[in-house]
Amino acid sequence: MRRPMRRLGIAVALASVAMVGAACSSTGSTPSSSTVAAPQDLASKRYDFRVTLTKAWKEVDAAVDWDGNALKGIDAPDFAKFTNATTGRTLMAAALPVGAGTKLVTWRATMVGALPSDCSNAKSASKTSLDREPAMTWPAFCDDGLDVESMAALHGQRGYIVLLASPTQNGAAADHVVFESIRRSFRFGR
Repeated sequence: MRRPMRRLGIAVALASVAMVGAACSSTGSTPSSSTVAAPQDLASKRYDFRVTLTKAWKEVDAAVDWDGNALKGIDAPDFAKFTNATTGRTLMAAALPVGAGTKLVTWRATMVGALPSDCSNAKSASKTSLDREPAMTWPAFCDDGLDVESMAALHGQRGYIVLLASPTQNGAAADHVVFESIRRSFRFGR
């Protein structure tokens, strides 16, 4: 049984930015024509990555380094956040140094363990990639009315967590499309 994600949740805590798949809007003079919302690159200087989203998304970079102990709420100062006020979706991401030889499966398990106690993760994860690096994705569910798409990846000597928190009413299928658009647009800085 799926439980909605808790606002603090993970994606809440971490970890996530979209719609790079651009929204369309009709023009007043020609009802049959439409224009695609211009994309923009949004970035986190603290965690050295960027994503391409529509103009509906606003960014707030992390103010302090994440300590890796817990996935915190949307207002946590240690996650880079990208928010779409129209849809209520928030992409969150953070990273921290990991030891040489850290395996992706180990990093994902660490991120699963960082979830608040009132949240649950899917038991399995899907393999994917994040800017050509191996990654794993899985849904998380908390008790605050949010669903969360979660992704763990390793790049260089850093472990990344990327979360997309979305109000349950947006629907899991629509959230997945947005999350995939974000994943495809994600680029590491180095």
